[in-house]
Amino acid sequence: MPSGKHVLRNAGLKVNGVDISDHTSSITIEDSADEVEFTAFSAGGYREFGQGLKNATITATVFTDYAAGQIDATLAPLYESGGTFAVKCVADRVAAISGSNPLYEMVCRLYSYSPIAGAVGDANTNDITLNNGGTAGLTRATSGTF
Repeated sequence: MPSGKHVLRNAGLKVNGVDISDHTSSITIEDSADEVEFTAFSAGGYREFGQGLKNATITATVFTDYAAGQIDATLAPLYESGGTFAVKCVADRVAAISGSNPLYEMVCRLYSYSPIAGAVGDANTNDITLNNGGTAGLTRATSGTF
């Protein structure tokens, strides 16, 4: 995969070891930190901020599928158990993991699940938010396998 500007065509999403990429229409990874103020008396007159506690989320829109081993069979038990599970994301699941195609991994929890969502004539999609469920947060790897 070339570096630089990139069009997502083969993005990958694995949830608890199940590749749901072929049912996924969008993926967003967000890693954020609280802003902690450290402003003290100074001649500069500007506030000083640092990073505090971090949080990461992976959001995705998936097409619901009730067949064995598909979306509902993967997500419903994860939501019902409240436990943690591994999630992997990559911009190009066909290309090798590298510095220009890094693998993002996180231990997650699923706090809500909508097995049916849509209006008359709409595709039955589910917007899922996979929240950080471990102390390591979001990790980035330049080698390994999707």
